[in-house]
Amino acid sequence: MTVDQHDSPAAREDGSREPDRPGPPRLSRRPALDGKAASGHREPRPRRRAAVRRHPLVAVFVGVVWAAIMQVRLFAGGHVGLAGSSENMPCQLGLANFRQAGLAGWEFVQPTWTSHTWTGENCPPELSTALLAQAAGKWLTPLLGYPGALDLRALGVAFGLLVGVVCGLLVAVVPGRAAVRAAFASAVGLVYADAAFAGYLVSPHAEPVALVAAGFLVVALLLLWERPTVPRILGAVVPALLVVGARPEYVTFVPVIVFALLWVRGRRVVALMAATWLAGLGIFHAVTEARFDDHKVVFRTILYDDPTAAADLTSLGLDPQLAPAAGLSRHDEDWAPFADEYHFTAHPTPLQVAGFYAARPWHAIRTLGWGFQGVAAFSPDHLGSYPAGAGRTEGEREHRIAVYSALWEVFRGGPLLILVLWAATAGAGRLVVRRRSLTPAEKTVGRLAVFLPLAATAQFAVVVLVHGRVETVRHMAMTSWLTALCVPVLAMAVALVLTRLRPVPRWQHTG
Repeated sequence: MTVDQHDSPAAREDGSREPDRPGPPRLSRRPALDGKAASGHREPRPRRRAAVRRHPLVAVFVGVVWAAIMQVRLFAGGHVGLAGSSENMPCQLGLANFRQAGLAGWEFVQPTWTSHTWTGENCPPELSTALLAQAAGKWLTPLLGYPGALDLRALGVAFGLLVGVVCGLLVAVVPGRAAVRAAFASAVGLVYADAAFAGYLVSPHAEPVALVAAGFLVVALLLLWERPTVPRILGAVVPALLVVGARPEYVTFVPVIVFALLWVRGRRVVALMAATWLAGLGIFHAVTEARFDDHKVVFRTILYDDPTAAADLTSLGLDPQLAPAAGLSRHDEDWAPFADEYHFTAHPTPLQVAGFYAARPWHAIRTLGWGFQGVAAFSPDHLGSYPAGAGRTEGEREHRIAVYSALWEVFRGGPLLILVLWAATAGAGRLVVRRRSLTPAEKTVGRLAVFLPLAATAQFAVVVLVHGRVETVRHMAMTSWLTALCVPVLAMAVALVLTRLRPVPRWQHTG
């Protein structure tokens, strides 16, 4: 009789242990014991990593279903989207959208863009990875039979298919039974299909590229954390580049992604190289493309309903005589008398604004409150969802699928509950990562649960600093998407903690 039969009780498939039972002797699968082991000393059993089942048929089925759902959701009964107000990005590709007279650009979706030669400053330079998608849309437009040089509906078709791919890949990389994986992927699909985000897929904004690329980034990080290899590290860098390059404020993803890439065992040199590449791109993008508009931050945020406007202008290095312009937009008629004086005044930098908030907590609390209200609002209600001629009122929003929008009523009533959701998600993720009874594949969910609140918090901070209370809801689109994704990730992390309360020896772990 071997040492195994006396010292190691039988293990069930669920990881629990049974007491010894009488029965026929079993042959040990271990190699022959040497003299030291025979004397009572046991060599540590090597930890084996079983291959993670990918469930390819289930993944394909879920991906196809969600690709079809997104097409029906966007186009059945007439297409929907999101109106583009002051979006100049397509003009970089020689495109123009001459809206109907009397329309400001926010009432209706204008999907068709035509070729146009721009001269002068009417088309300010704006580099973004979203231009790659719009260039692909120019190629897809005639293939799909849409009019014009670029029709945003072609982008909707492509992005809808990519959402299906994301959902299918999530089934393949998330641990658990097939039904659990399909439910989790469907919960993520509902985030994309929700009325708060689906409209972006048919719009001239940069957000759709960032949101879809962020989905692929989640898939890549789950694969990377499960088993770090060079191809998986490089695979995580590609969607990360698309996210970081979409808008200047997405530079906050750089330190969070660096943290994610370095949170692996082994191959840290390659991860560090990839992180350095990301950091360089992010810094370049922030320095060359970010145009800090201190007017929005100072006059429309800090000075908004501010009884000490003159003193605060002095603290920011501006002329206190501009105090009567507090709260005014550049488009207001009352702003005209102050325009020249403001133009020739030294303007504060983001660092100076951050120092101002640090020295005046009251202003910081006010601005943070507006930021949380923007995340709680969830959907940019001032931008229309329907095309002109669809029989809808100006600026009307659609709510074909609004699961998360309905859930967000809780946060609209108490915006600070968003902090509770972030903290709960990160806390549950930490428990998952630290629990020794979980497999490496299961711990990837815990790491994702830590990653999402970090990314949401970083993005929230930069939007509050750079945009203040101006169009906060739309600028918080990425923060809101990351926050919505916390809901299914938190549920899965809690389920993992509750189902593995009993510790399992390391040698029984499987992948």
